[in-house]
Amino acid sequence: MGEETEVSKLYYDYETLTGDLQHIVRDMSVAQYKPDVIVGPGRGAYFPGVMLSHYFDVPFEGFRWQTRDGLLQDESTLKHILDKHQNDNILIVDDINDTGVTLLSIDDYVFAWAGDNVVDIKVNYATLLSKSTSNFGQVDFYARELTPDFDPWVVFPYEQWWNFKEIE
Repeated sequence: MGEETEVSKLYYDYETLTGDLQHIVRDMSVAQYKPDVIVGPGRGAYFPGVMLSHYFDVPFEGFRWQTRDGLLQDESTLKHILDKHQNDNILIVDDINDTGVTLLSIDDYVFAWAGDNVVDIKVNYATLLSKSTSNFGQVDFYARELTPDFDPWVVFPYEQWWNFKEIE
């Protein structure tokens, strides 16, 4: 049996999350980009997506789309969202662009949905973190890049918030 190497972990706290969202908002402002709607897959996109939707005073539309914890792609909800916002600036948000599998599959669905109107669709992507090794290279706005030299397992504050002593 081979030796198991311990994976380094980055405990990403709430203050880092808000600072990184401020970085993304600043980059969007410099690019003169404002979304009309923010869209994101459940679980990881909900916190940053909702926070950005409050900042920009635009709706957040969530849908179920998982690739890590069992394949689940709620195409009907995503189609409904795209149909409803087809003429809007759509910002698709997720917490991390890791391998790119999730964002690639969402992007493939969006462009299949757009069909011949692919030139007219206005979709941008934002993530808090983006790995330089990801197969999805179209993230327009991100706060931090993770490289092979610094590639920890990221633990977001909504994944492990219960680090407190239980009352007995």
